[in-house]
Amino acid sequence: MSFELGIIETGESMSEILADALKAKNYSKKEFAGKMGWTPQNFGQRLKKNSFTAEEWRKMAGVLGYDLRLVEVESGIEFEGRKKGHGSRVKQVINGVVYDTYKADALCNNFYQDGKNEYIDGMAFELYIDPFSRFFLVQYTEWKNGINSITPISKKEAKIIYKKYSDEPILNAVFFSEKK
Repeated sequence: MSFELGIIETGESMSEILADALKAKNYSKKEFAGKMGWTPQNFGQRLKKNSFTAEEWRKMAGVLGYDLRLVEVESGIEFEGRKKGHGSRVKQVINGVVYDTYKADALCNNFYQDGKNEYIDGMAFELYIDPFSRFFLVQYTEWKNGINSITPISKKEAKIIYKKYSDEPILNAVFFSEKK
């Protein structure tokens, strides 16, 4: 369900927007406070002072059946955050290029490939793409002295791995466009 929680031009406080959303969903303040695990008094004071953390806003939106999104005002394009991977952070310099899972989007992996075990034969991998459209594969090991490592791969190789290990269809033309 989509619900516009306010527009910059209105000058409404987030608490005023929340009060409007409660009315739209037919929630009393007491009922909503209970769903959030707060006392009605505590919720009322926080609403009055407009004092909620970002994480609380996310949770409140979820309780109301909404999700919060960042949309660029000028273009209307929704912000998409980094797609975090399953494995731990790995950073490695290869041929003068820094590859860093923390600064890249995870595309797919083979963790729990057998449906039961996180690693198969002590190893797993994850496919990433960085902000410069470079693909790389991270091999993770669970061995005592094992070293996680990065291998840069081509777009063609990345597409093969993605098709084999991702449950998602190939959606992003930037990552997987084919030149004929």
